[in-house]
Amino acid sequence: MTDNLVYIANAGAADYGITVAALDYDKGALEVLQQVSEISECHYLNLHPSGKLLLATTMDGEVQVVSFAIDDEGKLRKVSSAPAAGTSPAYVCADASGKNVLLVNYVNAGARGNIRVYPVDENGVLGEVSEHIEIDDSTGPNSERQDVSHPHMIVTTPDNRLAVVPDLGTDKIYLYALDTAVGRLSLSRTLDLPPGAGPRHVAFHPTLSRMYVINELDSTLATFAWDEDDAWTRLSVESTMPRYYVQSAERPNTTADVHVHPNGQFLYGSNRGHDSIVIYALDDAGVPRLLAYEATRGAWPRAFMIDPRGDYLVVGNRHTDNAAVFAIDAATGRLTFRSSLALSAPIAFKMSG
Repeated sequence: MTDNLVYIANAGAADYGITVAALDYDKGALEVLQQVSEISECHYLNLHPSGKLLLATTMDGEVQVVSFAIDDEGKLRKVSSAPAAGTSPAYVCADASGKNVLLVNYVNAGARGNIRVYPVDENGVLGEVSEHIEIDDSTGPNSERQDVSHPHMIVTTPDNRLAVVPDLGTDKIYLYALDTAVGRLSLSRTLDLPPGAGPRHVAFHPTLSRMYVINELDSTLATFAWDEDDAWTRLSVESTMPRYYVQSAERPNTTADVHVHPNGQFLYGSNRGHDSIVIYALDDAGVPRLLAYEATRGAWPRAFMIDPRGDYLVVGNRHTDNAAVFAIDAATGRLTFRSSLALSAPIAFKMSG
């Protein structure tokens, strides 16, 4: 059985870059099955829609995007690689057609990052890059973090028509029309965030036309709605932090990841510094209302996942080298700590389903 496998990106100083683990649904615990040493310093990974391939980025020597074949037991075998053309590849995914691999570099040699598209065949072989975009736009007011464009994620809308790129440097979301046949992007429109917000990741509601943007620099969550005419409206901006929390000047909070529960009733985000998962209830219109916070049992929770059943949330604490597993109460959205697994800098999680 491979429907309980979790693929984990490891970015620490270890001799492996990806961990394959099994999620025990009865115990609420992870068990390591494989640690992949063909790459190290894996900075993101994602499953191909076929379920037979895994895509990853690495800073192991050459900065690359890499594909792995998944065997019948869920274990990985390296197939192909291509230059990432950046020095900090932050996100990789395949579009729903399975024909194209989409990548963003947060930065390239100290300059602005970029957006790239690669064709990929059914065996996982990556072709020559079909698209390369560098955003040259006005930047936000944070001079240390918003000096140039810093795209942090690329993901397609649920209908696979648009590629969505949150740019931390410009305080904008870029929406690109995606031509899956030739692997090209054309700018459709941009969405503005408040100055200094620093948009990082997005998530979509499973049934409503809602997109949630977690903003790294000002620790907020923005909700957008869109309609059949592609008119986008910002509905709300909520803080991810407790009202009376006093931030440390040496270690101010920054957000990282955001996910919606499969039942569409709850939304979760990660706070680094406060070291928590913030929990929101979603009303019938998909607008969030703060519910609670849960400590992540470690430091600097960069990324997390919710399993396809909606039973568990797994979060990676990068600075304390552990992945914590929480049971989710599907009726209340609350989290209950179940277990922790020592892993080298776990910073991304993916599970099929």
